[in-house]
Amino acid sequence: MTLPPLPRVPWWGLAAAVATPVALVGGWLRAGSVTRGYDPVRSSVSALAAGDAPSRWLMTAALVLTGLGYLVTAVGLRPADVAGRTLLGVGGVGVLLMAWIPNATAGRNAVGHMIVTYLAFIALTIWPAVIARNRPDAPLVLRRRFGQVVTITLGVLVLLTVAEIVTGGATLGLRERVLTTAHALVPLAVVLGCSRS
Repeated sequence: MTLPPLPRVPWWGLAAAVATPVALVGGWLRAGSVTRGYDPVRSSVSALAAGDAPSRWLMTAALVLTGLGYLVTAVGLRPADVAGRTLLGVGGVGVLLMAWIPNATAGRNAVGHMIVTYLAFIALTIWPAVIARNRPDAPLVLRRRFGQVVTITLGVLVLLTVAEIVTGGATLGLRERVLTTAHALVPLAVVLGCSRS
């Protein structure tokens, strides 16, 4: 019995996967450049979107574009299993909620903001582990082992970032940027991997 071919990722799915890391990284770079005294190694990205931050609307717009990028990528990632796509979409909703529920002041974490941040971190970390297709013709990015390795790697980055949040360490901004950049690049890698098959 011959299996039908896996569906293809539409052009708009690829465009969203490219736009997501561009919006996120471009947003915090630009917002950080207009915020006097901002230290990207020590300070979180959330500080740039805080209610009292001069860059609030710039970083909020970047988070909205990032969250929408995750959602559109999840819809367009048709070759992947629906459970993984759903979790990627949940991560996108979490990022949208982070933009909607900002910290009131830079450097002080609001409970609601932290809840949605952790929701996004968890969903964006776990989704690669459940996108696998149990098919011999599945591309590498849709194989169970690939998803497990990516999820374990992202999980380590989440633990390092959360430890920095809890301890109030001096490199929170750097760790958060490494984690969120990795989160934003994984969907792009999966879309590109699916496009090459």
